[in-house]
Amino acid sequence: EEEEEEEEEEGSESSSPVSYQMKPPPEGCCTTDGFCQAGKDLRLMSISNEHIEVPSGFLLVGAKSPNLPDHLLVCAVDKRFLPDDNGRNALLGFSGNCVGCGKKGFCYFTEFSNHINLKLTTQPKKQKHLKYYLVRNAQGALTKGSVICWKG
Repeated sequence: EEEEEEEEEEGSESSSPVSYQMKPPPEGCCTTDGFCQAGKDLRLMSISNEHIEVPSGFLLVGAKSPNLPDHLLVCAVDKRFLPDDNGRNALLGFSGNCVGCGKKGFCYFTEFSNHINLKLTTQPKKQKHLKYYLVRNAQGALTKGSVICWKG
């Protein structure tokens, strides 16, 4: 009977409460706040004047890291998964790319936040860490734009 219980525990990971602790990144990855796991700087102040390739249908947004309160991390997110000005009509799910190393096709915000070393301590509504739209100013520098309106 004990063996059966152990097997049940191993197989029931998906139904058990989600742990908010992130898995350690793979060996050799960068774990520095403000940098992606490939070691590329994602801080807005560092890359505001760089040319960033943004695929059609994607927007640059700034994520707030709990560990870097004075910085925004630059992210490329499929605009279909972002709310409109009224905080509505965002598709459920996520699609994003790393602007640092260029890795594409992140389908889960948890996977993406792990890649950009956005160390989250909460799980519910975690995409709300995407705080601001990023825009180019008159000088061509990337700056913080309007707040992303996430509703309840």
